[in-house]
Amino acid sequence: MKNLILDANNLLYRIFWVNKNIKDGNINMATLMFLRSVKSYVDKFKPDHIYAAWDKKLLYPSSNFRKTTSKGNYKSNRDGEVAKEAHKNDETLRELMDHLGIKSIYPYRLEADDVISWLTEVLHGKKQIITVDKDLYQLIDQDTLVFNPIQKAAITKENFENFTKGVSLQNFLDYKSIIGDNSDNIKGLPKIGHKRAIKLLEKYNKTPHWDQILTKENFKVYEHNHDMMDLQYGWRYYKEEEISYKEQLQQGMPKKDSTKFFNRCCELGIDGIVTNRDKWVNSFFSTDIIQELVDKVNLLNNKYINNRYATTE
Repeated sequence: MKNLILDANNLLYRIFWVNKNIKDGNINMATLMFLRSVKSYVDKFKPDHIYAAWDKKLLYPSSNFRKTTSKGNYKSNRDGEVAKEAHKNDETLRELMDHLGIKSIYPYRLEADDVISWLTEVLHGKKQIITVDKDLYQLIDQDTLVFNPIQKAAITKENFENFTKGVSLQNFLDYKSIIGDNSDNIKGLPKIGHKRAIKLLEKYNKTPHWDQILTKENFKVYEHNHDMMDLQYGWRYYKEEEISYKEQLQQGMPKKDSTKFFNRCCELGIDGIVTNRDKWVNSFFSTDIIQELVDKVNLLNNKYINNRYATTE
């Protein structure tokens, strides 16, 4: 079993900025670019199931421990107006993805990263996570890889250090807790950058007891950062979080419907999909069409056999 897991928010923002810089960019163009990207990942990995994790919370309005424990500093450097503009076509994207058989899953009060972490825990078989967010590298194991679309590289357990400047998978979360994360407005230990962090990890590479190594003040920073960044910790923080994920997963995969998909693309004027129908059918609907033909043949055979016996009697 192969599972493709899309960091949908991550992809949405990358498409948003590309589209914003195109002279004739519009919502339909952004939708086309988003779906084309998804199609390219499907063609590459040929998954049995596709999941899309979003940041949109089911419990709204609400906050979570990352906001409260950081006194509102977590991701406070993000532009709320940009977020609104980037997400204004979410419902149409969700509808089209449903028709393609892609399962969208939402956090209860946390984030897409937490949903992805949970999915890697519960899904059977191989997992391919599509994202440029390095925070998700901590989820890599023997059955899970991260494909970075910008680098066009699959980061695995075997080649991990080639993409982290020498940081091992075992030490990755500790490393992030030490240096922090500017993109999420999480401050690291003062005066410790990549090189000094590597030296610390090399010196104490066997499950370090950071409370004994760091000053009391620095240990508080490390401990706070570790809780903020540990994606295994996140979805276990609230009992209703995992319950919500389970309920969404138990609803099953959305039913693929090529007719509805192409009709909706036609209504929206997404010619890049409508005029390349065969390619999209091959990527998303070919196995379903074959199964449909098999079912029809079996039905005809059964009718023929039943009629034959009826005539004989």
